[in-house]
Amino acid sequence: MTVSSKAFIGIGSNKGDRKKNCGTAIKALATFRNSSLIKKSSFYETEAWGDENQDNFINCVVEIKTEKNIFDFFSLLQKTEKDMSKEKERFWGPRNIDIDLLFFGTQIIIEPELKVPHPLLHLRRFVLEPLTEIAPDFIHPAINQPIQLLFNKLADSKKTVKILC
Repeated sequence: MTVSSKAFIGIGSNKGDRKKNCGTAIKALATFRNSSLIKKSSFYETEAWGDENQDNFINCVVEIKTEKNIFDFFSLLQKTEKDMSKEKERFWGPRNIDIDLLFFGTQIIIEPELKVPHPLLHLRRFVLEPLTEIAPDFIHPAINQPIQLLFNKLADSKKTVKILC
């Protein structure tokens, strides 16, 4: 019997053709063996978070159903970034692609190289707004609250604008 999990992935870009970079990442994720793209949010243009002295990002969130285990799935996400020649000048700095594993079912993993749920997602409008669009009722397994409620309580006032693709 094969067990499948729901994975939510955040995708962002603020270098080069930002929409194309995000679209390329989505297409790559949709081709993973034993996985399928279930939903994708709209694209959002968002102000930079953390290191604010940089161009705006295009961000989105996708939901993927996968039969892979969390570590194999995470390796594929890292490989996708590498295949797209991820360019990152500094921590939280500009990059052509960023792919973050937000959730993997209800698993909670705290390893040096992998923390799931993503430890900062509940603080970031650029993650919660697109995540609310596709999974408002999903319960954050570490905080035990639905995504919609986390979004409603959000203190992050960074500007986000839904854009047409």
